[in-house]
Amino acid sequence: MAETIFGPTLTLSTGRIIPTRWVGEQHVKEDLGFIPSFADWVKAIRPEPWMGRSERIEALVDPHLASPLVEVS
Repeated sequence: MAETIFGPTLTLSTGRIIPTRWVGEQHVKEDLGFIPSFADWVKAIRPEPWMGRSERIEALVDPHLASPLVEVS
């Protein structure tokens, strides 16, 4: 997210160029003590009832799975 807002690099007042990602990682390390993995992030999600409600979309996405059209005259 920081790279999206600030760009890939930051230029310090001294002229030194540093990666924005490095600055973001340092902030996360200071706050959490480590960089969480994707698995850490997923384990922290509490499932909610609405998360399990979904409709099958295969027929909408793949025309070969759609029901055949029947013409009525």
